[in-house]
Amino acid sequence: MINMCNFQQSVKESTRKENILDIFLTNRPSLVNKCTTIPGLGDHEAVLTDTNTKANRVKPIKRKIMLWNRMDSHALKASAVILRDTFMEKFTTTSSVEDMWSFIKSSLGKMIENLVPTKMSTTRYNQPWINTEIKRLSRQKHRRYIKAKGKPKASKEYRRYIGIKRKCEQKCREAHSKFMSDLISPENDKNNKKFWSYIKSNRKDNTGVAPLQNENGILFTDSSSKANILNDQFSNVFNKNEDKSSIPNKGPSLHPNMSNITITENGVKKLLNNLNPHKATGPDDVPARLLKEIAEEIAPVFTNLFQASLNQGKIPRNWKTANVIPAFKKGNKAKPENYRPISLTCITCKIMEHIISSNLMTHLERNHILTDAQFGFRKNRSCETQLINTVQNLAKLLDNRSQIDTVLLDFSKAFDKVPHHRLRYKLEYYGVSGSTLNWIVDFLYERTQKVVLEGSCSGTASVDSGVPQGSVLAPVLFLIDINDLPDYITNGSSTNLFADDSILYREIKSPQDAQLLQNDLENLMRWESDWLMEFHPQKCQILNITNKRTPIKYQYSIHGHNLETVDSAKYLGVHIHRQLNWNTHIDKIVSKANQTRSFIQRNLRKCPESTKELAYKAMVRPVLEYASTVWDPHTQENIKKVEMVQRRAARFVKNQYGQTSSVTEMLHHLQWQSLRERRAQAKVTMFYKITHNVVSLTAPVVIQPIVIRGYSHRYLIPFARTLTYQRSFFPDTLRLWNSLPPTIAACPNVETFNQQVQSLLLR
Repeated sequence: MINMCNFQQSVKESTRKENILDIFLTNRPSLVNKCTTIPGLGDHEAVLTDTNTKANRVKPIKRKIMLWNRMDSHALKASAVILRDTFMEKFTTTSSVEDMWSFIKSSLGKMIENLVPTKMSTTRYNQPWINTEIKRLSRQKHRRYIKAKGKPKASKEYRRYIGIKRKCEQKCREAHSKFMSDLISPENDKNNKKFWSYIKSNRKDNTGVAPLQNENGILFTDSSSKANILNDQFSNVFNKNEDKSSIPNKGPSLHPNMSNITITENGVKKLLNNLNPHKATGPDDVPARLLKEIAEEIAPVFTNLFQASLNQGKIPRNWKTANVIPAFKKGNKAKPENYRPISLTCITCKIMEHIISSNLMTHLERNHILTDAQFGFRKNRSCETQLINTVQNLAKLLDNRSQIDTVLLDFSKAFDKVPHHRLRYKLEYYGVSGSTLNWIVDFLYERTQKVVLEGSCSGTASVDSGVPQGSVLAPVLFLIDINDLPDYITNGSSTNLFADDSILYREIKSPQDAQLLQNDLENLMRWESDWLMEFHPQKCQILNITNKRTPIKYQYSIHGHNLETVDSAKYLGVHIHRQLNWNTHIDKIVSKANQTRSFIQRNLRKCPESTKELAYKAMVRPVLEYASTVWDPHTQENIKKVEMVQRRAARFVKNQYGQTSSVTEMLHHLQWQSLRERRAQAKVTMFYKITHNVVSLTAPVVIQPIVIRGYSHRYLIPFARTLTYQRSFFPDTLRLWNSLPPTIAACPNVETFNQQVQSLLLR
């Protein structure tokens, strides 16, 4: 007797997999129950969603795709020449900027419409491994399912249905395997875009925006509601109704005025040619691919537009709008405050911003206006140099048997709260005036934004404060706004900044020193009040760095909130322990690296060796080497923990898991240096950069060269009482440096030095 209930249940389960994507997902459970993006050929993309219920199934969407590879380049360039000639006859630098931009935008739009071929694409069958045969089998399977519905399992119709279903699954697996082996291979894609798109599509954290709660705690799942909730959240953090009369007076400016900016055609042409053709298009709908394609012909047009915009201190209205993409940070995904707004602005405006930004930064650096405590967004400075500077100072104080109380400060929505009128005052104070100041002010004022999410848009909201995250000019403007923060620290405490990531610390010899550190915290609260910024007391932490058994204890507070004291705190991606050992940090990065290695091992097991190696070097090894000059381990246990990640990765790349196989031979065949050797090379390279002023980091005064004939490249190793200071960057690196042959130490540039050191290690 045939169990009809079981048959009907099996048929119902099959109907949930009506298209070929669902058939594939039954064989790839790691892709089920998540919403992600799968790259397609060229510009194709498809959305995967939970296939277990019909309610969550995404309907196929039709859309227009631009076929850039089929466009007529000669016709496009000829049209650009006509556009250029017409524009130059019609407009001058005194013409209305709005009229100039309207003409350019409409002309470029017509060029795209007439000269760039397009086709309609659907999300139903656009997975990159889906071919014509699979589409045909999928349709045939569906027709046979209709005939088999309600028939017993022994019937001819049901057997035919099962046969075509299995064949369809097999063909889909074969096509996917071929795609993995050929299409995303690095040799077939110079910039590996398809490879990284595929990797991104399979990450578990690539789940879009989860259902969001509004102010009343009601959960919304539709795209439009989520977009509006996020837009309201982003708008609520702005500093509204700023009181211009309460701006603090910094006194007369001691800084010279910034020189006027002259925009050259060659400079604009260079910027156009350097555009990333895959850059997301902004609200103006002018793609970077088009601007790059006609850079030679269109450069005079944009040169005149930019110069007119600068001279008049006006920008087109279109440039003041932004499409905001929400980026999840951490915490509860249902809370809109845990998302960061990333602004997609017009690409043409970004080119102009680049010109303003580079000239502004040149003025600030040339006149030494930026505080030396700031390491963020500055040339020759990085997170690594900031960490070396901070940890070295802490290790030296710890070596003197001191206690160092460290406050890790966290700003609340720092980039979004920058008050515009106060920022303008600081720009004038630091010598920015005339047309450049007028342009920046017009760029900031009367901006609007809307959140774009899953094909839906929110309403338009005004931007009352802040610098647009994602714009080119925002980092420089933020540095100017926060530049005077160290000036408020008047009691001798030390501070370091990386953009808004701030650390305040002081040597504590008595309770009076702790009180002085609290006074400096109160001074920073005064800065916060003067310039309308805001600390987040719940996220600020205290780290008492000491080896003392009975340290001096003090309860630090911000706005009456007692700050949390922790044994280990994360600063710029590195976990700093209260005793400056690196056990916690190494455990964290080894765990994260193993998770990433397992991820690529699950998803790239059928890929060629070169693809696996690329994934390891780009995704796993950087986790193990970030700022390794700071935390380079000296214990055999920690060294082994880090090396084991690479050894497991070597087995995966070589696809050899046998107990008798030699991992050492695999590493030799892959030509992978040990991570310990790579850390040693990184440390001496960093010291070379410091001594040759390649990075803006000064060696401590205790670092003295050995003045002996034949030993001009060597340095005295500073005395260390503790193992912590002995293994810190400068003392430990000097031992390695002094062992280098004089010919290597005297290399003329960093590239040659690196090559020579690597050759020495490979002997």
